[in-house]
Amino acid sequence: MESFINKKEGKTMKCPYCKTELKNGKTVLTFQMDANRIVVVRDVPALICEQCGEESIDIEVSKIVERQIEKALSDGIRMGFIDFNTAA
Repeated sequence: MESFINKKEGKTMKCPYCKTELKNGKTVLTFQMDANRIVVVRDVPALICEQCGEESIDIEVSKIVERQIEKALSDGIRMGFIDFNTAA
């Protein structure tokens, strides 16, 4: 995925909590769909605050993750790991 720099203003985003600059990184998202279904998506591109650790996911990344989860559930996966870049 591309950098999360605000292309309109050419500025990086700030953490909504501590106002520190957010840096590009990766995170892990865990989805528990019900008591018997858990899917983990690894290496998800995110903006991460180096000060407080707050993580933010771009809307386009969220849409990709949503499709990955829907596919995993339609494939009947009850528990599993998805690598974002491999499945994207």
